[in-house]
Amino acid sequence: MNTRDMAPVTVVKLGGSAITNKSKECTPDLRVIQDCTRQLARFAKPLVILHGGGSFAHPIVTRAHLQEGYKKKSQLNVITETELHLDQLTRIIGVSLLRNDRPFVALRPMSFVSLKNGEVERVFLPPLKAALNLGLTPLIHGDLVFDSERGISVLSADRIASLLGVRLRATRVLFGCDVDGVFSEDPRNSGNARLVKMVSEKNAQSVFRGIESARSSDATGGMSGKVREAIRLAQHGVESRVFNLRKEGLLEEALLGRISIGTVFLPWGMKFPARKLALWHGPRNRIE
Repeated sequence: MNTRDMAPVTVVKLGGSAITNKSKECTPDLRVIQDCTRQLARFAKPLVILHGGGSFAHPIVTRAHLQEGYKKKSQLNVITETELHLDQLTRIIGVSLLRNDRPFVALRPMSFVSLKNGEVERVFLPPLKAALNLGLTPLIHGDLVFDSERGISVLSADRIASLLGVRLRATRVLFGCDVDGVFSEDPRNSGNARLVKMVSEKNAQSVFRGIESARSSDATGGMSGKVREAIRLAQHGVESRVFNLRKEGLLEEALLGRISIGTVFLPWGMKFPARKLALWHGPRNRIE
């Protein structure tokens, strides 16, 4: 099944910080989820929907130090627990999609991606492409994934978004989060934060370095993970946008390409030499 023969696909990532209450374990934000699924259901073109784990995964993974790989037998139960919680969140989103007449199929990254030292090693996409060709919407979460060196690693939904954005030649990738876009500083902690409206080849390095310098100690990596993957997409000629998923109506506007809010990452193609690509690489041990 050739990607060239597929209808154009849009990839949407629903951030865990936007669709769950991260201060309370396993607590969904049903208002945001229902608002998102209504907007997604009205979009008539092919979609791949990703979602972060938020409070359904992050606390469990960090307590057991699974982001550092498999170390001891007691972590096995935690792997099972994490998968059950992620499935629960996927079901909540899936029920809402079905109620809005958007047929979907849940696909678990653990079954079609493998890693080596935290980096993507193998990807098997024919089932995902077959789902799209049948008219089903793949629904995928950030996941724990088998790693040939570490035993287990975390594959973030942001990383999956950029991976699929490139492999499926997506028209655009949308990163929905709980802030209005990419800021010079964390807007929740600083009154001097400035929204970066556009990232291009000219300012990508300075934006990324600014985000890295302001990076919190949170194991999810915060905004830096999204910026890294958005720049990776830009390098492969795919446009992406970071915007506030919690504001009603913005997702549909983003799907239709009608909004000028948030932060847009303009594509510039494969122009950076390989030695400079390391700037956008880094730890991806998070289920965002």
